[in-house]
Amino acid sequence: MRTNTNQQKSLAESAAEIPLLDIDRLTVRFGGLTAVSELDLEVKKGSIVSLIGPNGAGKTTAFNTISGIYEPSVGTVRFQGRRLEREMTASTVWGIVIIGLITGLFVATAAVDVDRLWLAVVKRGVATGQPFVIKDVFSRLRGYFRAELAIDQFSGKWRVVSADGAEVLAIKRTREEAQSLRNSLQAAVTARRAGPGTVPDSSDLVKSAEATPGIKSEVLDRLAAGKVRIRRRGWIGLFTGTLLGMTGALAVWRRGRRSPEVVARAGIARTFQNIRLFSNMTVLENVLIGLDRTIGGGIVGMLFRTPDNRRREREANAKALESLEFVGLASQANRLACQLAYGDQRRLEIARAISTGAQLVLLDEPAAGMNPSETIELANLVQRIRQRGITVLLIEHHMNIVMRISDRVAVLDYGIKICEGSPTEVKNNPKVIEAYLGSDATT
Repeated sequence: MRTNTNQQKSLAESAAEIPLLDIDRLTVRFGGLTAVSELDLEVKKGSIVSLIGPNGAGKTTAFNTISGIYEPSVGTVRFQGRRLEREMTASTVWGIVIIGLITGLFVATAAVDVDRLWLAVVKRGVATGQPFVIKDVFSRLRGYFRAELAIDQFSGKWRVVSADGAEVLAIKRTREEAQSLRNSLQAAVTARRAGPGTVPDSSDLVKSAEATPGIKSEVLDRLAAGKVRIRRRGWIGLFTGTLLGMTGALAVWRRGRRSPEVVARAGIARTFQNIRLFSNMTVLENVLIGLDRTIGGGIVGMLFRTPDNRRREREANAKALESLEFVGLASQANRLACQLAYGDQRRLEIARAISTGAQLVLLDEPAAGMNPSETIELANLVQRIRQRGITVLLIEHHMNIVMRISDRVAVLDYGIKICEGSPTEVKNNPKVIEAYLGSDATT
């Protein structure tokens, strides 16, 4: 019993030691330009970590990579001990297989000649006055792939033709004569297909006369080989199309495996250096956008306004108002976002981020453009965000905010981390002073 207790305690301690966000040797390249080089950074749960550096140091690039906008050239980003990537599930595998099969069917149809397939299955029935019945359509389709002979009508006369209509074998005045000749020729073709020890398909076993008047031996040989040829083309097209479809679907899935949606669902939200609000929507609607994925029911629920859908909408609305209350914008809920003051628009972005239920919030220069009093209010807001149990990773140029609220500070310069430590350690580091003030400041 004591052993189990010790094991549980050890597991709990190990889980507590795992950082919430773990960036390992992250490198981001754009062509020959390296924007971020081998960045290592750990963000512990419940902390405020600041990422600082001169303009162009690679801070926002690091944020874009964490949030799934950019793909790392090298290195990994782990959140709660797991890579920020969409998992390969059984439904994903089935989706890839289904896409592959659909693609394969299209390619197989093209391989066996779409125009001639349409002629055999649809147009020939119309020409002979046969009704469009599903059973007959499937029968004609089967006959096409078995390369069976057929009859059609042209200029008031009846013709015996190959399955694809490429060869006209005979022309008769009446349908009965054409049908009789077709049966005779089909029997001759079947006999040439069925070599020693070969059992022909049941569809090829047509009881008819033996005579094949006016038809050369090489024509019958060519018709006999048509069945194998068309089936081979169909199977090759199906296999090739399926392989291409599955490969393409897998490539698209891998491309979106680490998308912003995946990162957001994992529990990471962010704001941007440039304000990205929906200006012609209300303050409340802007926050509700961040909660859209929490409203279930799908299209059916939204169209028919199901009870579950209405309940979830009420819950989302209450949560959005609570987030606005938290940042001090509840009284502005029904105003257009474009009518807010600049500082309030910044706070609205933060409200939208925390309303998603994120465990980690990335704030990209939230105090940019604010006056001193707004800056102080923002610093207090960030601290209150931490008190809600939300971890904060911050990019900021206002050093008074950074030094006041940060637990740890990491400094980038030309994409390389030159220093990491407490605010006091970073503040007195010669490399940091040189990066911000130039080499003359250290002499």
